[in-house]
Amino acid sequence: MRPTRAPRQRHPQRVHTRVIASILLLACGVSAAISVASEANGDRAETREALRGIVTELNNLNAWLTEADAQRSRWLAQLQEQDKLVADLSAQADVAAAELAAAEARLAELTARHNALEGQRSLQAHKISQHLSAAQRLSGGDFFKLLLNQQTPETFDRMLRYHGYFSSARARTLERYQATLDHLDTNRAELDEQAERHREKNAALADRHKTLMASRQERQVLLAELDAQREDTAVQRERLLADRARLEKLLSELDRRTATLDGSQFLAGKGSLPWPLRGPIRATFGRPRADGRLVWHGMVVSAEEGTPVAAVFRGRVVFADWLRGFGLLIILDHGSGFMTLYGHAESLTKVPGDWVEAGELIARAGRSGGQSKSGLYFEIRQKGAAKDPLGWLAKRGT
Repeated sequence: MRPTRAPRQRHPQRVHTRVIASILLLACGVSAAISVASEANGDRAETREALRGIVTELNNLNAWLTEADAQRSRWLAQLQEQDKLVADLSAQADVAAAELAAAEARLAELTARHNALEGQRSLQAHKISQHLSAAQRLSGGDFFKLLLNQQTPETFDRMLRYHGYFSSARARTLERYQATLDHLDTNRAELDEQAERHREKNAALADRHKTLMASRQERQVLLAELDAQREDTAVQRERLLADRARLEKLLSELDRRTATLDGSQFLAGKGSLPWPLRGPIRATFGRPRADGRLVWHGMVVSAEEGTPVAAVFRGRVVFADWLRGFGLLIILDHGSGFMTLYGHAESLTKVPGDWVEAGELIARAGRSGGQSKSGLYFEIRQKGAAKDPLGWLAKRGT
C-alpha cells in the first residue's frame, strides 16, 4: 500500500521559494509605498498591490495547510489500518508459534518412533540371521536323515510339527521385518513433509511481517516529513503576517506626514550627487537576482563594517528602523516624490523627523538583514519608481 503524497503544485519547497520571492518583491514594494505615501496627493495603488500580494501568498499557504491536514488525516487512517494488520499478523504469529511447538513435539515423537523402529529393525535382523543359520543346519539331507532315524511314530510326528512351527515363525519374523522397513519409510517421509511445511510457513510469515513493518515505517516517515513541512509553512505564514502588519503600520505612520520639500533641487542635481560612501560596486541596478526571478532596484556598494554613510542630498528622515529584506534601513524624503534609501547598515545615527544636509553622517555600513558580506544598499525612488543610482551620482573621480 503506497502512500498518497501531497499534490506537487503545493510542495512546501516550492511554496517556500514563492514566499521568499514575495518577501523580496515586498521589500522593493515597501520603498515604493514609502515614496508614494509621502506625496501630498498620496497615490496608494502600488502599496495596496503589495498588500494584496501578501494576502494572496497567505491564502496559498492556508490552502496548502488545509490540504496538508487532509493528507495527514488520510495517512493516519491508512496507518491505523496497517497497525491493525500488524496486530492481526502478530496474532497469527502467536498461532503459528503454538503450531510450531506442536509440530516440534510431533517431530520429536516421530524422531523417537524412528529410533525405536531402527532398534526394532536391528533386533529383527539379528533374529532373522539366527533363523537362517538354524534353517541351514536343518535343511537338506541332514534333516531328512534325522527324521528317518526316528524309531517311533510319535517322535517322527513331533519333529515334523517342530519343523513346521519353525518355518512359520521364520516367515512371521520376515513379515514383521518387512513391516518395520515400511514403517521406517513412512516415518521418514512424514518427517520430511513436516519439516518442509514448517520452513515454508515460517518463511511466509516472516516475509509478510517484514513487508507490513516496512510499509508502516514508510508511512511514519512520511507523516514526520509532512509535519515538518507543515511547521515550516506555518512559520512562513507567521512571517508574512508580521510583514503585512509591519507594512501597514509603516504606511499608517507615513500617512500622518505631509510633503514639505521641493524636489526640484534634487532633480537639478542629477548626475552630480555625492556618493553615500566609496567602495567597489557589488550589484548594479537592473541586474538579475534570485535565480533570475527578480532584479535589483538599487545597487550594493562593498565597504568595511562601520564605514560612514552620508546623505547624498538635503532631506528629512521619514524612516529609520529594521525592515525585512533591508536590515537597518534609513529613508530620506527630498520632496516631490524623490526618496533615497540606505540599507544593510550596521547602525543608524538619525531618527524619523530629523533634517539632514548633503554629506551628513546618517548611518554606518554593515551586514544587517542577514547579509554575508558587509556593504551598503542604496536606492533612489521617484514617485515610487526605482531609478538607476549611477545615473544620479557623480562620476567616479569627479
